[in-house]
Amino acid sequence: MNRRKRPKFKFDRRIGENIWASRRSSFNKREYGPGQHGNKLKKKQTDYGIRLLAKQKMKVYYSNLTESKFKRAYLKALQLKGNVALNIVRLLEMRLDVLVHRAGLAPSFRAARQLINHGYILVNDEKVNICSYECRIGDSFRVHPQYINSELIKKNVLSFELNVPKHIECTYRYLTFKLLEVPKYTKNTYPVRMSPESVVEYYSGRF
Repeated sequence: MNRRKRPKFKFDRRIGENIWASRRSSFNKREYGPGQHGNKLKKKQTDYGIRLLAKQKMKVYYSNLTESKFKRAYLKALQLKGNVALNIVRLLEMRLDVLVHRAGLAPSFRAARQLINHGYILVNDEKVNICSYECRIGDSFRVHPQYINSELIKKNVLSFELNVPKHIECTYRYLTFKLLEVPKYTKNTYPVRMSPESVVEYYSGRF
C-alpha cells in the first residue's frame, strides 16, 4: 500500500491549482505557494520543468502514485496500440481504486483505497484488496454483502453527485457496477487541465 507522507493539499498550493476541485483544499484560502517565500514571483519554467510538473501532477492526482507504478503504466502504454498519452489515461482509469471512486462509492481516491484494503469491494464476486488491480472490459465490481448496509457506504453514495462516466454501468439499488468499455480521455476526465502528452515526452528520453 502506498502511504502518503505529505499533506494532501500542499501540492495544490505549490502548483497553483486545486487539482481535485475540493472545498477542503488550502489553495482556496491561500492562492500562493507554501512556506515563507511562497508568495514570491515564480521563475519561468524550462521545457524539462513543464514536463516534470505534468508527470508529478498526474501522479499526485491519482492518490500520489509511486514513481515505479507510474512508470510501469507508461511502459505498458507503449505496448498498446494507439496514442501512448491516451493509453496512459486509459490504464490509470481502469485501476480498481479509480473505478470505485468514479462510481461514487468513495469521495476520493484515497478513500477508495481504504475501502479496497479493508475488503469492502468484490470484483467478479471475489474479494480483491489490491488497489492497483487492473479491471478488464466486462468486469463487475460491487460492495461486499457484509457492508451493503454500512453507514460509511450509505453516506458516500447519498452525498455523491451523480456524474458517473459512461464507461461504468451503475445499479445503485444493489450497489453493483460494471466496466462497459475502455475509458475515454475527455475534457471532463479531470477537474483541471492535465497533459498526458507532456508525461510521454518526459519519459520518452529515458527508455
